Amino acid sequence: MMDYPGPSNLPPWEEVDRLAALQKYDILDTAPEVAFDNIAKIAAQLCDTPIAFISFLDEHRQWFKSKIGIEIAETPREFSICNHAIHEPGVFIVPDIAADPRFGRRTAADSGMVPAFYAGAPLRTKGGLPLGMLCVLDRNARPSGLSKKQEEALTSLAETVMTQLELKLATRTAADGEEFTRRLLASSHDCIMAFDLQGRLRFISQAGLRAMEVADFGSMEGRAWTSLWDSIAAKDASEALEKARAGGTGRFQASCATATGLQKWWDVIVTSIMGRDGLPQGCLCVSRDMTEFRRVEQHLRESERRLRTLVEAMPLSFTSPQIVWFSDANGEFTYCSDVWYEYTGLGSVIGCTEWRSVIHPLHRERTLELWESSMRRGVPFEMEMPLRRASDGMHRWFIVRGEPLKNEQGKVEQWFGIALDIHERKQSEQALTESEERLQLALKAAQMIAWEFNPQTGTTTRSENALALLGIQSGTDKTFLTGLHPDDRQKVEDFLQRIQVSGSDSIECRYVMPSGAIRWLRARAERAGPDRIFGVTFDISEQKEAEEEIWRSANHDALTSLPNRNLFQRRLEAALTAAKQNDTCVSLLLIDLDDFKDINDTLGHDAGDALLQETARRLSAMVRSCDTVARIGGDEFAVLVIDPLRLENATRLGTLIAEMLRQPFTYQKRSLVSRVSIGIAAFPDHDGTPAELVKDADIAMYQAKSQGRNRVITYSPEMRRVIEQRVSLGRGMREAIANDEIIPFYQPKVSLATGEIVGLEALARWQDPTKGLLTPNFFGAVFDDHEIAVSIGKILTSKVAADVRQWIDQDLPFGRIALNLSAAEFGRSNLVDNMLRTFDWLKVPPTSFEVEVTETVLLGRNSDHVSSALAQFRNNGVQIALDDFGTGYASLTHLKQFPVDHIKIDRSFVRDLEQDSDDEAIITAVISLGRSLKLQVTAEGVETHGQARRLRELGCDHAQGYLYAKPMAASNIPDLLKRWNAMLIKPRLARHEKPPSEQIFM
Repeated sequence: MMDYPGPSNLPPWEEVDRLAALQKYDILDTAPEVAFDNIAKIAAQLCDTPIAFISFLDEHRQWFKSKIGIEIAETPREFSICNHAIHEPGVFIVPDIAADPRFGRRTAADSGMVPAFYAGAPLRTKGGLPLGMLCVLDRNARPSGLSKKQEEALTSLAETVMTQLELKLATRTAADGEEFTRRLLASSHDCIMAFDLQGRLRFISQAGLRAMEVADFGSMEGRAWTSLWDSIAAKDASEALEKARAGGTGRFQASCATATGLQKWWDVIVTSIMGRDGLPQGCLCVSRDMTEFRRVEQHLRESERRLRTLVEAMPLSFTSPQIVWFSDANGEFTYCSDVWYEYTGLGSVIGCTEWRSVIHPLHRERTLELWESSMRRGVPFEMEMPLRRASDGMHRWFIVRGEPLKNEQGKVEQWFGIALDIHERKQSEQALTESEERLQLALKAAQMIAWEFNPQTGTTTRSENALALLGIQSGTDKTFLTGLHPDDRQKVEDFLQRIQVSGSDSIECRYVMPSGAIRWLRARAERAGPDRIFGVTFDISEQKEAEEEIWRSANHDALTSLPNRNLFQRRLEAALTAAKQNDTCVSLLLIDLDDFKDINDTLGHDAGDALLQETARRLSAMVRSCDTVARIGGDEFAVLVIDPLRLENATRLGTLIAEMLRQPFTYQKRSLVSRVSIGIAAFPDHDGTPAELVKDADIAMYQAKSQGRNRVITYSPEMRRVIEQRVSLGRGMREAIANDEIIPFYQPKVSLATGEIVGLEALARWQDPTKGLLTPNFFGAVFDDHEIAVSIGKILTSKVAADVRQWIDQDLPFGRIALNLSAAEFGRSNLVDNMLRTFDWLKVPPTSFEVEVTETVLLGRNSDHVSSALAQFRNNGVQIALDDFGTGYASLTHLKQFPVDHIKIDRSFVRDLEQDSDDEAIITAVISLGRSLKLQVTAEGVETHGQARRLRELGCDHAQGYLYAKPMAASNIPDLLKRWNAMLIKPRLARHEKPPSEQIFM
């Protein structure tokens, strides 16, 4: 087998594309053609073979267009060698078919011949799609195949076959195009002519011959362009032809006589016929007969001229203008009389197109909808619209009438109409209508009945809306008092009597409707004579309901529907007044929800609202109808209990309320529990004015909260004195802060091992100008006030940092300074930043400080924030000390959770250390815990040498207390440090000598 390699870069192809290309050439099943037969014959001669053919491969068959040496017309494609050969890039050669495993099994029966040698060149399109093969076959095998020249010749002949196919396709396409053009020209009713560049006629369509009444084109061929048109249009015709010669398009209208002399008007378009070189080769002229159109147009002009004359002759009134108009079928104005332009002020150019702008804006949309609807219906119409007058900008009402003008087929061609000024008539009608409507609307809107009563006969005449308002028939009857509420009958009779005396009066009363519903009415009436009283009655039920709702909204809580603070205050005042007059008692319970903020913060405001509503429901169920439950604040309720219940009953009620409110309730599948703090006060047991009694109960409630919440406390005068002292103390502390009376004192912390001062604790002192130096034992309660606590903390931090700066400058070994931080200070998000900024400003290192916090601070509500702040301190070199360790509820978990460096044993365990074994056991455990966690341990309140000795024996690191020094001012610290260091015994002690810590201040 030999394969001609051919090109290796043939594009890939798909079978569906190949079959589509084959169908495009339309070669299958066509008759033999000499050109193809000659190519096959030449191929056989050049390759010296007895058989040659040109075949095309359809979807299922191989069809032979031309064949030499065989007689078959087609073979199944699956048995064809060509089916394989079309996939090869060039000439495909099989030297010995029988010996080739791909084709050896093909028998003579398959194809009707027994070839031994095969060579074929593919018939490819320009796009590389193989349509078939040009093949030569021999009955004898040819081991040497074809020569190089034979292969090249075979390839060239295959290309010739494709050239023939392309030629056939182009010929057929041209023939189809020519046939299409002929049909197109035959189907047109226009006169289509072609002229050469000299303007001589070379072609005219059949429709043109008929229009020109010419039987034979020969009689017109060669006729000059200018000879076709009348002399009037000669210039326009010449200019149009010149435009076409230059490659453009010309257009004009002119008359032209037919062969019989009939003058016809034509609308002519002439354009150039371009050659392949892009230059004009001639001119194409398309003419449309417009003779009939010109005749109708002339007729319309004459009609319009007559109508215009008629319009101009119409009388003109400036107070009542009359406008004549024409429009096209779509309602666009084509003509308006001069009155229109004078009235609207629109120019003649835009006056017909901009007419919509003069319609009043409020009526424009609706008017245009009616206008367009009338145009679509095509029937006479009449509408009213307000149009703006140019002279003063006033919009006057016009009535516009329109009449359609239709053609013979009944289609609207244009509209004719007039517009008349009806403004005065419209105003009169509107005034009358508005007057009637106002009267009816006044009666209906006010739900009012007009009536006339005759006191002599007792008859009443009512207006028509009496039935709708009161269910009473209009007209005259003797049922004036019918339907009145029984309790109001006498009041209405007195009302009628007063009118007889004074001449007029008014009254409010209730009326029972036939349905049983009660309505509130107000009546006003005047006497018009001895036997006539005129009046109106109107429904004020909604007003009464609104007043009731306003009163309820102003006096009740919207969420719980309980009385609010205002209503509660009035009821308290009334109850106290009655109690003083009747020598009875009044009890007041103030109730605060302890956990309300936590529920709001964790479960959301919806849960908080549900808790408030449930609390209101339970409280309301526990009191009598004569008592009052009110919501007087966000999470605060009040219960007002009146006689015969006394203070002891109110106290028992408070306990029951606390128990009831502690019962859980379910909200969104979650169980909520509320605990309350209740303060109770009573009259005459306590104060007797509303403000003071509320204050008493509030003080008792505050006491309940300060004692741990979730309890009931009854007021006592001692509570008020404590509160007043706290308020006075707070006022004094604020003055002290303003006067810079807060100063730090320092108490040393001593190493039990070496006797050295290893640090100082800064303690707040109040230098009162009259009372002297005050300690936190006097003013410690003010730290409950967060504002005061924060202010004191800022002052101490600044002053301590300033003292440290001086000691550093004096090169004093003071160790670390401990600053006590309150819970209020940890409530500030910028606590750490502010303290570090203060240290930086005074140029003191943070490593010179430690902060002391109590277990209460660690376990408070802001524990997460406290943990974060302590971590920031630690990261900046500030140590953390846990003060008063053992007195709170801190656990080992908290020692791991918080970054603690130092624990301080509370003085309460040190006080009886030498006598109480339990205290010693506790201290031993704390020291052991500190050693295990690698924490420093300091014992506070050390006052005796025995205590110091035992603490050292137990392994305590440091001690602090009066044994060493009392707290002192900053000015005394340098002297203390110098004397202390001078007294320290540096050399190693003999066994009988006391340690330095015991020698100092002995």
